[in-house]
Amino acid sequence: MEPITAIAAAEIVKIAFQEFAKSGAGELAKKSVGGAIDLVKNLRDKIKAKFQGNERAEKALAEVEQNGDSTALDKVKKYLDLELDEDEAFATEVRQIAQQIINIQNQNNSIREYNNYGRDQINIENIQGNPKIGGS
Repeated sequence: MEPITAIAAAEIVKIAFQEFAKSGAGELAKKSVGGAIDLVKNLRDKIKAKFQGNERAEKALAEVEQNGDSTALDKVKKYLDLELDEDEAFATEVRQIAQQIINIQNQNNSIREYNNYGRDQINIENIQGNPKIGGS
């Protein structure tokens, strides 16, 4: 697990905005954040509040949320990177929220990976050879 201070602006923006921009906050977004939907909303709200009064940043955020514009997403990353460097308290707060989201996503991924459906479970996506299913 990487330390909280190592979470870069790019990762935070990806967590907070990218999946929502792709899917318009639909079911895909809810699944992709692994049940951490409230934390993601909180993270986005903190970033938006920090950018209040910065016309360029507000415009980039609006473009990301409305159009899913990747160019605007890159601009948001740059603005956030500057804010993380300048405001240590803000940086710590958003990094902690991002880390919580990452932890929830990792936990959900682990649960999905280790579900065991019985003795004869096989991975049907990667069948190799001639597998025998059932008894010997």
